[in-house]
Amino acid sequence: MNTKKLFLTRPLSDVEVIIERKNVKKIRLKVCPNSVIKLSAPLGVPDAYIDDFLTSNTPWIEKSLHYFKETEATEFETSIFSGASTRILGRQVRIIVNEAKKRIIEQKEDYIYIQSPVAGDQQALLKQFERWWLSRSKSYFLAVIDRLYPIIAKHGINKPNLQVRKMKTLWGSCSRKHNKINLNYYLYKAAPPCIDYVVLHELAHFLYPKHNKDFYDFLTVHMPDWQERKRILDHEVVKGLGYYARVHPCLK
Repeated sequence: MNTKKLFLTRPLSDVEVIIERKNVKKIRLKVCPNSVIKLSAPLGVPDAYIDDFLTSNTPWIEKSLHYFKETEATEFETSIFSGASTRILGRQVRIIVNEAKKRIIEQKEDYIYIQSPVAGDQQALLKQFERWWLSRSKSYFLAVIDRLYPIIAKHGINKPNLQVRKMKTLWGSCSRKHNKINLNYYLYKAAPPCIDYVVLHELAHFLYPKHNKDFYDFLTVHMPDWQERKRILDHEVVKGLGYYARVHPCLK
């Protein structure tokens, strides 16, 4: 692991980028709210290629740093209490916690009502909330997959299985070998059109494994505004997760 100096325009200060070489296939560049910038790269990529990549992405890095300075990121749910808020399907919802004999969570319009016999136990409330979130998000994502799957079904592709899990730098991924789509637990915060984009993106990979012209042409045919949906995810929704991430197909 080493670092490279990156010279930015004023009023931003020059920064150091942490470079880490890993057994990965792509270059991944991440800008964090505390101004830490990290780049992971495949083991065989030349230093000159990394330098060019950083130079070409400097405007994006500056835009991300400015964004974090101008906005206050909404953190992960680290505590559950009455009056707290979160975002579900692009809408802010308020949490109400009540003492009760049974553990029940219900969403009614812009409120989430949490009932628990241990309403003062943060660890128990967080576990209860996470179980509910996982169940609700998975049900929603499955419905989206069912709706969009016919787009690739006509090409003889079997409907993929779904796994929902917490991921730090990806909205989704897929495995053609195991016929599975992975979706980010936190994607449930995004507006429905953005979730549709991520699902279609992953479904498209069962036809086109690489991010090549055929892949993007397929996306454009079936979702002409996919770039705007991606922009919203990258520059609005992601602030609730506390980082920006950029993935770049790399030289083999």
